[in-house]
Amino acid sequence: MNRKLYYNNKFIEFPSDFDFQSSHNQSFKFHDTLELEKHLKLILDDFIYEDDKKPIIINNISFEKAFAFMQKYFHYIEAAGGFIKKDNKYLFIRRHNKWDLPKGKLEKGETIEQAAVRECEEECQVKNLKIVKQLSSTFHIYKYKKGYALKQAYWFYMQTDYVQKLIPQSEEDITEVDWFDLDTIEKKLLKDSYYTIIDVAKEGLKIQ
Repeated sequence: MNRKLYYNNKFIEFPSDFDFQSSHNQSFKFHDTLELEKHLKLILDDFIYEDDKKPIIINNISFEKAFAFMQKYFHYIEAAGGFIKKDNKYLFIRRHNKWDLPKGKLEKGETIEQAAVRECEEECQVKNLKIVKQLSSTFHIYKYKKGYALKQAYWFYMQTDYVQKLIPQSEEDITEVDWFDLDTIEKKLLKDSYYTIIDVAKEGLKIQ
């Protein structure tokens, strides 16, 4: 499970009891709900408005409890997308001068699986998608209207045998869509991508 919350080029992490390392930069302990919400608000305000890029590590509080508070604190948005394999290559898109993966907001009445397939089809004109398994969600904050939004993106590892030309959806500011091998992904694409996308790709590439 991904327990990182990203904003620009920094993150807050909620490590499990098993992966917490004493070398982390900061550690906070909470004991009850009121204390949790009070401190989380202070930490989130500092996280967004301060220039310090060091990661914040919050220990001894579950991500689930913190996430429930953050859903109320921010404007909460759900999206879904895919990490798609064909033969030994993987689909990436170029959007806003960054390498990205196809995804988009859920529509009313959709399941996360339906939304993920639809968004991949719309943004890339790729067909014959088969969901293999669900990957970890990613979480990031961004400016939204006069405040900030928290987006949870549900990700799915997919496969396809589609051989026709891929077409980038220009209305979504996508300028390129193509298949890339593992070497190119590691040496080029992931060096020019978002942290959330890097997390998805690294998890997806472990699946054979």
